[in-house]
Amino acid sequence: MNPTLLSVKEYLELEERAELRHEYVDGRLLAMAGETQEHEDIVLNLVEALRPLARGKGCRLYTTNIKLQVRPTRFRYPDLMVICSPKVEPRIEFAPCLIVEVLSDSTEQTDLSEKLSEYTALPSLERYLLVSQTHKLVLVYIRQPDGWRLETLENSGEVYIPCLDVSLTLEEIYRGLAL
Repeated sequence: MNPTLLSVKEYLELEERAELRHEYVDGRLLAMAGETQEHEDIVLNLVEALRPLARGKGCRLYTTNIKLQVRPTRFRYPDLMVICSPKVEPRIEFAPCLIVEVLSDSTEQTDLSEKLSEYTALPSLERYLLVSQTHKLVLVYIRQPDGWRLETLENSGEVYIPCLDVSLTLEEIYRGLAL
């Protein structure tokens, strides 16, 4: 039996009233899973480090409550994104310069495949970070003139965020976590 596919308009109307957030992929709703304390601590560490810098540069920083339209029929809720372009819609963003996803067992495969493809197709994106919540490991996808390069940081190192002109250390990302 085929589930009924929703139009983008139906999805956006439903999401306005929904108690739970859903990503939208080609007509299908994907419920957002609950997160661990480690996941939340990592996101909050990133917010604490980046939000003042984003504001100082005239940029915006959002966590999981603002949708990102990655294709005409796909909307995602990144764990964190930084946008330095003008605001177009109150609940949807289109042009992040940084996206961060914190990996979990339930999302890792999607983050490393579908979302990697969707996010790196966005012309505005400069960095895509995949952050492990089980050990100090960050996969950094870096836009290059000829494509994307993957840099793996484990246990130490730093990530440069061009749109904010700042480097983040793994120590800042994992502050307070016993990994």
